[in-house]
Formats: sequence, structure tokens, C-alpha cells
Amino acid sequence: MNKNSISSEEDKLTKMFDSISSKYDFLNHILSFGIDILWRKKVINLLIKNKKYKKILDLATGTGDLAILLAKKFKNSSIIGLDPSEKMLKIAKNKIKKNFLEKKITLIQGYSQNIPFENNTFDLVTIAFGIRNFQYIHLSFKEIYRILKPLGILEILEFSNPSNPYIKIFYHLYSHSILTRIGNFFSKNHFAYNYLQESIKYFTYYGNKMKKLLKYHGFQTYSTKELTFGIVSIYLSQKKINSKIYF
Repeated sequence: MNKNSISSEEDKLTKMFDSISSKYDFLNHILSFGIDILWRKKVINLLIKNKKYKKILDLATGTGDLAILLAKKFKNSSIIGLDPSEKMLKIAKNKIKKNFLEKKITLIQGYSQNIPFENNTFDLVTIAFGIRNFQYIHLSFKEIYRILKPLGILEILEFSNPSNPYIKIFYHLYSHSILTRIGNFFSKNHFAYNYLQESIKYFTYYGNKMKKLLKYHGFQTYSTKELTFGIVSIYLSQKKINSKIYF
């Protein structure tokens, strides 16, 4: 697939996020009992505090929550937030304005398989709950590797699969039944919250498989952190120099 082309499935997904954009933050906080806020803060806290991240790219930035946290934490950094959904970016823009961060955060509409920047541009790339929505995951990782500087950092926050059998039973019951019903009730969009539930259920790149994916694309994983009994995981990795990429 040409990385410049947009599939009908990807276009459908973008329109879905547009349709739920006005209620996206509210539902995220309700459905996670507010824990999603703590998860994003953990992403920030795991980053090396004394490292200089002059240029940061937040992929699948959505409504800008992580980009705003990054801007507040790293005072001397410039942040780019990239997302395909125009309406999600509009909400992000308003939130950035309310936090007086317009000079630090720039928003761009675009796709992860075609990142509009030169090679070796960014010191840090972050992705919070976006990987499982990438329609062309290998092309996206190739692009991330390309635009990161040598030894640049990639940090991913994504849903995983709890290892504890009791937690797993409760989690799947909640995510497959209660979450979808609440989401449908408030959003009035059955397709959207059914998709979100299914995307978590069938996403397989977590744990060792995520580490293998990162290694395949030239990244060295040096930290993996499971949060909330393994419901989500953070993967901290670094771009290796002169890695052989099979593309």
C-alpha cells in the first residue's frame, strides 16, 4: 500500500472519531473511573527528567491531553500533535488555548503512515491509546523510526491483557458489556463504542509481541510498565543506530 493513500476503512474510522469528539473526554473519564488521567501522568513521569526533548511528536493526539501534559512538564520543548480527526483537533485546540500553550503546541491533521516531517526531526515520539487504531502498523512504525533522531525515544501507552485470571474475567465482562452500553447510551453511537471495545479485544500487540514489533522496526525496549493490574502497559524504547529494517 502506498503510504500516501487513505483507505476507506481509515476514512470511516476518522469520521467515527469526528462523530464522538464532543463526548470523547467525558466518556473516557467516566468509563475508566478517571484512571486514564493517572495513566497519562505516568507516561510523563517515566520519561528521563534531565533529558532534553527539544522537539516532541504526539501521534494520535486526539483531544490533546498528553500533548498538554508534555508541554507543562518540558518547559523548553516544542510539541507537535498529529491526528486524522479534524473535530478532535478542534477540541484539542480549545483546550490548549485554555492552558495558554498556543506557543508550545502545534496541531496538524494527518496520518501515522505518512508523517509530514524530515528524517531525524524529533527527540521524542509519544502515542497514547493510538497504536491499536493504526490501519497500517508496519508503515507507521517505519515512519516513526524515520522521523526520530538517532537514540530518540518512543513511548507507547496502550491497552494490554491482564495476567491475573480473576482480573481478566472482571475486565472482559466490564469492557465487553458495561463499557459498550454506557458508551452507546451517552454517545448515541453504537458503531463507535462497539468498535472501541472490539479494537481492545482483538489488539494483539502487547507484552512480548509488542517488544518483538519494536525490535523488528529498529527499537530497543528498555522499560515496560504494566498499570492497573495489566489493563494497560507503557513501552519505553529507543531508536537504535544503523538498524536493519526489512522494508
